[in-house]
Amino acid sequence: KIPSKFHYDLNGSIYFEKITKLKEYYVTRIEKKILKQVSNEMKNIFGTNLTFVEFGSGATDKIGILINDQVKFCMPLDISYDFLLKSSIKLAKSFPNLIIMPAYGDYINKFKLPKQISKKRIGFFLGSSIGNFYEKKEKIFLQNARKTLGKNGCLFVGVDLIKNKKIIEKAYNDSKGTTAKFNFNLLSRINKVFKTKLKLKDFKYFSHFNEKNNSVESFLISKKDQKFIIDNKKFFFKKNEKIQTEVSKKFTLNSFKI
Repeated sequence: KIPSKFHYDLNGSIYFEKITKLKEYYVTRIEKKILKQVSNEMKNIFGTNLTFVEFGSGATDKIGILINDQVKFCMPLDISYDFLLKSSIKLAKSFPNLIIMPAYGDYINKFKLPKQISKKRIGFFLGSSIGNFYEKKEKIFLQNARKTLGKNGCLFVGVDLIKNKKIIEKAYNDSKGTTAKFNFNLLSRINKVFKTKLKLKDFKYFSHFNEKNNSVESFLISKKDQKFIIDNKKFFFKKNEKIQTEVSKKFTLNSFKI
């Protein structure tokens, strides 16, 4: 199993932004629609002098829907440094009066926020990213997010609800093959970081919705017996051996409980 955070080098982040614009990938489109519906209501809840903290900020398009003149500071947190910088510059152009303080790192960990930001801290963890953790590590994230935001903070979490299996599976098996390229980029990244020579053509992408645990499971499958070397150590793949590259849990209103 490879944690989904390793998808997000610059190329992976670019691929994912392409995925969010695909007709099959309903998650981003529907979530943006919901955010637009609640943006005015949120403006009336929290008052002024706010700090927005977005965990896994990506392109920052969604947080941009919610930013208003009551928000003084915005902190995008992301694991993809180059993409974080690019997105923060774009956000600054859209909101020239907003103080933007991007932070690079693994957002599952506790972040120490700057002292100068306001005490009213509103966190956002959108895109149903809460469903991408293996082995219940979402609990660790939530515990650390609470510490990051402080006792007066709050956290909005976006979750994808269970729906028709065909709709879900199409979202992760798009007709353009963009999701497959997003996953193959993991192999490219492994080759780059570890100086290996894995050939993308020797693997195939497979994704399905597992109804037993209500999650999409994505894999890269070896087409043949093969080996590769990392730090002078040999590793082997058997034909049809699977590398799990992602899990995306789906929820009901009752099953999602913090």
